[in-house]
Amino acid sequence: MSRRPTTFQKSLAKAIGVSIRGDSERVAAARIRQHVAEAIHEKPYDEPATARQIDYGISLSISVDQDSKGVASAKIEDRLHDLNMAALTTLKLTRGESIRHTSRFMMDGVIHEHVTSEVVSSISASGRVFFRGMGCKSGWPANIQKEANKTRHSNRH
Repeated sequence: MSRRPTTFQKSLAKAIGVSIRGDSERVAAARIRQHVAEAIHEKPYDEPATARQIDYGISLSISVDQDSKGVASAKIEDRLHDLNMAALTTLKLTRGESIRHTSRFMMDGVIHEHVTSEVVSSISASGRVFFRGMGCKSGWPANIQKEANKTRHSNRH
């Protein structure tokens, strides 16, 4: 679950008259930033959520249609984080384990999928799963499935 607002965020929000009740730390930051943007010479963050954000929110089972772009983005990021942490807990991945990674991308208005077989190298604190091999191949747990009964082990002799 996404973290709750910090003590500092709560006191700052109270001082500037911004309600962050029920918000996560990330959403509270977006609301505070939106409120103070002009004062700190940043671009305004109060434009309404985009149609793309609203649609993506619906696909993630959250509503962002009444939010600003910044708040919608924070809510989407929270939801993705929560989904990935839940998937990571369920998967119980270990180093050397064989997995299937599904990448989805849109090209010419069509969603495509690319599935690869990978071997887990490491998992970052953010939950990102890194794969063995050249480069920094990685994926989010929500896009990973375990391969049945296939675990590769490091070279042990």
